[in-house]
Amino acid sequence: MNQEEQYSFSPLDSYQWIKKEAFAYIKSQQWIDEALFEDFSNAFEDYFKHSLQKVSHLIENELDEGNVQFAVLVVALYEAFVKIGKDAKEAFKYVCFAINEPIAPFMEQNTEAFLTASERPFKAIVEISKAREAYYFGKSFGFERLIDNDYGYVLQIKKCLFHEVLKALEHTFLQRIICQVDCGWIKGIKTALHNLHFARPTTFATGNTCQMWFIKEEKTEDIQ
Repeated sequence: MNQEEQYSFSPLDSYQWIKKEAFAYIKSQQWIDEALFEDFSNAFEDYFKHSLQKVSHLIENELDEGNVQFAVLVVALYEAFVKIGKDAKEAFKYVCFAINEPIAPFMEQNTEAFLTASERPFKAIVEISKAREAYYFGKSFGFERLIDNDYGYVLQIKKCLFHEVLKALEHTFLQRIICQVDCGWIKGIKTALHNLHFARPTTFATGNTCQMWFIKEEKTEDIQ
């Protein structure tokens, strides 16, 4: 997958991609005895179906359909691991790895390539962020632009649909797994190369909001 394909993905495309990669990764790691894999898959499907029905009221548009299913995917994987006998700590670790490890390299490489090819990386990543706010996340997320100028872009996410799903399913302890997905593209920002700093001082895994800071760096001569 290249950068263009990554950023053209709809939420439903992303959910299907992540689900496919997660199951392939789980199987490759041999965390589950082969004889139990069918039980694991069946447990996943049961939890997924039940959980999706429980949060169906949160789906208000086409974008929500994929974003809600992604959050439900995380919950159903966790519960399926528990169902086949994994303890809570193991289940959390396995889901975190399965969701993030297969896709992180693609996201990092594609983000780095995109920014490196951009004449103005700061402007490029801000434009991508604004586009995704509207066309990937949509109205079921709440965004506020605290700073938006030529030198900085500070985005506060006041409402997160992923978090609303986890709250409805009483699995907010899995929020960190979802928040970690962003680390893939975040690692693609190379400060020295792109003259761009990024910080995420808080997320819904650590507080009741999320902030993303994009700061442009300008080269200056050393001050003696």
